[in-house]
Amino acid sequence: MKDTKEVGKSRTKIQIGDIFDTNNYGKLVVLEYENTSNLKVKFIDTAYETTTRANQLRKGEVKDRSLPSVYGVGIIGNGIARVCGVETRDYQLWKSMLCRCYDEKYSNKYPTYKDCTVSDNFKYFPSFKEWCHRQIGFDQEGWHLDKDILVKGNKVYSEDVCAFVPSEVNSLFIKRDSLRGDCPVGVRYRKRFDKFESQVTLYGKMVYLGTFNTPEEAFCAYKEVKEAYIKDVADKWKDQIDLRVYEALMNYVVEITD
Repeated sequence: MKDTKEVGKSRTKIQIGDIFDTNNYGKLVVLEYENTSNLKVKFIDTAYETTTRANQLRKGEVKDRSLPSVYGVGIIGNGIARVCGVETRDYQLWKSMLCRCYDEKYSNKYPTYKDCTVSDNFKYFPSFKEWCHRQIGFDQEGWHLDKDILVKGNKVYSEDVCAFVPSEVNSLFIKRDSLRGDCPVGVRYRKRFDKFESQVTLYGKMVYLGTFNTPEEAFCAYKEVKEAYIKDVADKWKDQIDLRVYEALMNYVVEITD
């Protein structure tokens, strides 16, 4: 390779060894030049290599995809994030996962995601992508990436505890904390009657379970019906979901502290 040197924007011909500035990622050097649409370059600070076009190189628009550029933590690497300008499903899932954990505005709007994090392996898009394509349900329309069915209360997205589940399974664990106030899950206080009301959502419809003198009695009614319903939904999806998810649902315990 010839001696490297920085190139001004005025020079028309790009040569191997030329060094260019980028807008946000430091300097890079040209390693190979096939034509103006295919140049191989390497970022000097990180040694990350990629291909680019001459016009992007001159404008400083080449990105170092080895750096955490998505929500300050996500590394795209050489993963294919778009096809014909459209984001791939795995990239959309990855970006949404990072948003839930590291976008302050999102966690303020949805407090259940406060203190949630992503494993180092999942912060690297190629690793997340590879994991996705090995999972049951990844290619199913309307299925969701879940982090806390296999491990109740889990706050870390990682390859060991995440799974894809259909919407019906995912909605089993949606809680309406604003309605219950300080009451246990499935219970709310009716001031007018000085009683505690228990209700549960079954197959998309709210079902009234009765009025009770204590929150504990109301919760017990909810717990019995809810656990039976979870098992019923698990059996419905048994042949389609990950076996680990099925077993977790069958063994799920509704607790008064949920």
